Amino acid sequence: VFSVSFSPDGTRLAAACADRSVRLFDVATRKQQKLIEDHADWVMEVAWSPDGKKLATASRDKTSKVFDATTGESQSTFNGHGQPVFGVGFLPDGNSVATSGRDNRIRVWTAADAKQAREIALGGEVFRIGVLGDGTAFSGSADKFARHHNLTNGAEVKKFGPHNDWVYAASYHAASKRVASGSHDGEVRIWNYDDGKELVKFTAAPGLAQPIAAK
Repeated sequence: VFSVSFSPDGTRLAAACADRSVRLFDVATRKQQKLIEDHADWVMEVAWSPDGKKLATASRDKTSKVFDATTGESQSTFNGHGQPVFGVGFLPDGNSVATSGRDNRIRVWTAADAKQAREIALGGEVFRIGVLGDGTAFSGSADKFARHHNLTNGAEVKKFGPHNDWVYAASYHAASKRVASGSHDGEVRIWNYDDGKELVKFTAAPGLAQPIAAK
């Protein structure tokens, strides 16, 4: 299971799985409500629309899809990446979807007809993206940076890094105005959003023995 996501009302849980499925569960009973099998490869991430009526997926089969969250029926398929798709999220209006993938791009497209509205080029594969309520998003890339983008116009707002390895995850905490990013080498870094300065870094593997440098 690569990704789980609660519905906006917290009553349902969606899981993106390596058996090519998306599974929907009732949170209270933990019983599976729906099995969606419409992808040809691993489903890497799943996201809910703000109203909880739709689901969007990212898959290694090079597509992103939008599904009816009640019936599980496919509503649209986006093929624009041409490479495995890793990250997905709905924009606040629920009418547009942002996806990221191995093609070094974040792409924004309409949920109804899967037509691309814009693309944002980065310096490496773009892993999971986190879309915020203001229509911006944080992402991590294989070029070792975490970034904040405006999805409405495609502009890069801020950049954090570099790490020493691929950045797989980035998250923003609005109350403290801090950004957290995590990379392939197990390192987590905390940044001050306003000036982009690194505040702290640590290895997120308690008890892991660090390699001893050769003499």
